[in-house]
Amino acid sequence: MKILIAEDDPVSCRILTANLKKWGHDVVVTHNGRDAWRALHTQGAPSLAILDRVMPDVDGIEICRQLRREQTDTPVHVILVTSLNRREDLLEGLEAGADDYLTKPLDTHELRARLQAAGRILELQESLRQRVRELEEAIAERKIAEEALRNLSLTDQLTGLYNYRGFLNLAEHHVKTSRRSQTRSLLIYADMDGLKEINDELGHRVGSQAISAAAEILRRTFRDCDIIARLGGDEFAVLVPNIHQGASATLLDRLERNVCSYNEESEREFTLALSIGAVETDHEERLDIQDQMARADELMYREKRKKKWRQEVLVAAVKRPAG
Repeated sequence: MKILIAEDDPVSCRILTANLKKWGHDVVVTHNGRDAWRALHTQGAPSLAILDRVMPDVDGIEICRQLRREQTDTPVHVILVTSLNRREDLLEGLEAGADDYLTKPLDTHELRARLQAAGRILELQESLRQRVRELEEAIAERKIAEEALRNLSLTDQLTGLYNYRGFLNLAEHHVKTSRRSQTRSLLIYADMDGLKEINDELGHRVGSQAISAAAEILRRTFRDCDIIARLGGDEFAVLVPNIHQGASATLLDRLERNVCSYNEESEREFTLALSIGAVETDHEERLDIQDQMARADELMYREKRKKKWRQEVLVAAVKRPAG
């Protein structure tokens, strides 16, 4: 054990040092309070200090007080040594922060026993600190794991967008916020056209690529603060909070242009198309997010049915015999 001796009497200091070294301790010797204070604040400082109660500059009592004012995880174990043996002197030392008290002349057997007890205390303290560090590391690792699990439970694995649960959690919060601030929001429901045909004709790997492409188009179209989600399968939703009146048409037009640009970029195995349903809300109607989603979903399916009807009419016109 590394022990500091602060003793201004040369004879007492020499005897004490010799005994400690004989018992196998590493000893740091000082002869006044100022040097003792510096030695206790160097790198690798002793964990135990034997301080003379009365010393030049700064006495042992004052060093105890200053040590106990410090915020540290490794407090020094202090044994005060004095020729004063009144009860008041003992209490003053202990109240100042000393862990133990010995009176001169020192009894070597008692000193060794006190040092052994101090060593056990220091070992227990270090064991406790180590346990605390392990618990802190375990808590930190658990928080990281919980955050990862939370992200997994709120995000879609394929696209990295929010999933249905993540969308509802955030959207409900934004709806309440928009209601309090009386701001408008836009809810968009988007459904991929022809994903089943892509899967059937080109395989599910290409189908997954098409889903990821749709997600990337939505990311490019909307702001970081907008809530974009893949609800499942070929369905997506976007909540645009705090939208200015008249801006909805601009956003939907931008989305359409981005889809067209994607299809025109190069030859692709598939053509990407989205059916859109959009609901703008000023929150005076006090609709919850589920009601808004139901409205947007209905509008989206109307759009999909119109597309299907137009396609059927076009096919019928092509098949109609001439003249």
